[in-house]
Amino acid sequence: MKLFFTSLSLVFVVHTNLAQDKTFDALKEKTKTHILYDRVYAVSNATKLNPQKLNTNTFLQAYSEIQRSDFDHRLPNVDELKTEANNGFINQIIPLSLLITDFETIKTSDITNGTLFLNSKNEMDVATGKDVLFDSHELCLMGALLPKTKSKKVDFLLKDNLIFNTTYKKIISISYRYETSEKWNLLEIDQPFQIEFTENGLQTIYFKTKLSTGETKEQSIVLNVDFQDRTLKKNTTTSSQSTINPITATIPYQGYDETQGFLGQGEYQIFPDTVDGVLDKPIFLLDGFDPGDSRNIAGIYSLLNYGTSGQNLGDMVRAQGYDLVILNFPTYTRTGTSTVVDGGVDYIQRNAMILVELINQINAQKIGTAKNVVIGPSMGGLISRYALRYMEQHGLNHDTRLYLSFDSPHLGANVPIGFQHLFNYLGFGPVADVTMQSLVNGMLKSPAAREMLIDHFEGHLQSGSVTEFLTTPTTALQPVGCPNFRQVFQNELNTMGFPTTTRNIAIANGAGNGTMTGTPGMVVMNHTFNTSSTQRAIINLNFTPSIAQNSIEVSHFKGQQWVIFWFTAYESIAKSKAPSYTDGLDSAPGGRYDMSSLSSMTTGNSMLTEFMNNLQIMYFDFIPAWSSMSISNTTNLYSPVAGNTATPFVASYLPNTNENHVTLTPDNVTFALNEILIPNLNTNTQIFENNIWVENPIEDVLKLHSNYTLTHATFSITDALGKTIYTSTEQTINYEMELPISLQKGIYILTIQSDQGVFVKKLCKS
Repeated sequence: MKLFFTSLSLVFVVHTNLAQDKTFDALKEKTKTHILYDRVYAVSNATKLNPQKLNTNTFLQAYSEIQRSDFDHRLPNVDELKTEANNGFINQIIPLSLLITDFETIKTSDITNGTLFLNSKNEMDVATGKDVLFDSHELCLMGALLPKTKSKKVDFLLKDNLIFNTTYKKIISISYRYETSEKWNLLEIDQPFQIEFTENGLQTIYFKTKLSTGETKEQSIVLNVDFQDRTLKKNTTTSSQSTINPITATIPYQGYDETQGFLGQGEYQIFPDTVDGVLDKPIFLLDGFDPGDSRNIAGIYSLLNYGTSGQNLGDMVRAQGYDLVILNFPTYTRTGTSTVVDGGVDYIQRNAMILVELINQINAQKIGTAKNVVIGPSMGGLISRYALRYMEQHGLNHDTRLYLSFDSPHLGANVPIGFQHLFNYLGFGPVADVTMQSLVNGMLKSPAAREMLIDHFEGHLQSGSVTEFLTTPTTALQPVGCPNFRQVFQNELNTMGFPTTTRNIAIANGAGNGTMTGTPGMVVMNHTFNTSSTQRAIINLNFTPSIAQNSIEVSHFKGQQWVIFWFTAYESIAKSKAPSYTDGLDSAPGGRYDMSSLSSMTTGNSMLTEFMNNLQIMYFDFIPAWSSMSISNTTNLYSPVAGNTATPFVASYLPNTNENHVTLTPDNVTFALNEILIPNLNTNTQIFENNIWVENPIEDVLKLHSNYTLTHATFSITDALGKTIYTSTEQTINYEMELPISLQKGIYILTIQSDQGVFVKKLCKS
């Protein structure tokens, strides 16, 4: 009975206190290291941590847990390491940090056999006459404080103030080598060293640390190397690309939380056509929402990939004489400051001013009178819409004929509010998951996300809390954007409208027939994570509900501790209620977000890996079709897009099933080419031009009609890559002609040269 009472008391104390309080203080002098790992939630699983190929987040997580487990507070907060990382980015150097520590954990048997009990100060203590035997562990970890570099030659630096040693062991020497070399080099503290990488991707660097005990600790780290190639390795047919150029806007923009306006910075590259290489028909393609600049210019080019045989829309238009101008929004240091700006998630308006400057520069360079085409995928559709309309309103000539919005959130985007609550709680609640902190700060709390997300976790937080959601009134459970960001931005966008001197068209990845992604209120996760023998987490997630379901829990986290039985030490709940006019956002028809795209973030984080493996659905509605089509005559996100749907786009393509966000398919590529190659052409009707017309789309016979006889005619048909697949010479057309030909489904160009002139027609094989 006494043991049972003690256990209940322990439940009460641990439940009402967080990890680094005084609950474990009485055990401090019982430990040899004064670092008791049980004081924190073991996200990094430091007792079993593999020191090989350690990434930045895993190092920071392990460091943070050791720092918070230390009774003596010998280590600085992990935020100081993040500041060092920021300074490293500014100075173009990768800071290294070294952690050498011994630590201990409580044996489960000491809890169950009564060796540990609760004393009069409500602290865990050791029973009289009994000895507590902690399990001992050690770590020797080198970590890179920046996860990525865009340089080929990279400088590294291990400063003395970033070496953390809580043991009696002294460092004798540290050496390193790059994975392509067998030679070990001496690492000198406070002296930079350089490694030249030969290829992109995750690169491994090996370290040896010799200690005064005679031990040599070997480990390795990984760094994501992403230096910009001047030629693309795939999906391009030429090596004549120009260099990558920096560009700075000339029009400043002041964000909602800023005290002055700043100029945005970007980078662009011109990929000339593969016909004559003359910059005369520019097509602008710009990046969308891209935290951490995960897509370089080559990655943006690859957004135009489609099909299963390496086809690429960029290659196709270049083969037809168009020049591709790609604009990226990289991470950069703001001029004259120490502020690091993640351009891929910066204010939409500031990035739009970069595009304004790029259009002005390209217009000044291009030859001829052909007007521009602008393609905006995802958030890039908002940036380009804003830029084009801004230029019209301010008397600037964008000289653009076609604006193509590609699955862009004109009325807002969606990330399930249950996910937002959970990720924020994991990052900034008792768990203190460093990876989740990066995701929340770098994605959800970015200016762009705050502007776009229809439902944002910051709009649901209780006053004074960074993690807990409001529970009343019921209106607080309905979708609400980020305060001072979302509605202000949408109002500005609505007031500006769309460009008025361009042909505005749209491709959506959301189903036009109302097909859902999952179902409202469905279970997304119901799983128990056994982090250790004494710790576990129970996570429940649901999609937002239907109108009929009233309010439901969409996120519920329980952190539990084992003391004779499992008790809940801390928990957090988020509820959601559908508005009166539509079922929940998460399952609406729309361009899908594929959760597997976050898999790179789970490396080294066993809890996140387990999280991904136990999702019951891998997709959610990211860009509702209602939003990508900017539908104005209904607020029901589930309504099919029909002939009477009010949209600002004069032409559009929607599939019948929900596709992954910004996915190109043969069908929507056909739609895009139809608009780009022959302006205002409708392939569902016969085409008449210059006294020749072609029955289009074609089947197995090409049928031509002419108002007069054509003599000595040469026919050629090329595919969209510029490859000639049919030629015929010395033909005569007496008013009409049938040409048997077998073509695969797609877009082709027919050229007829005769004594009467040259005729170019686009063919569509359905």
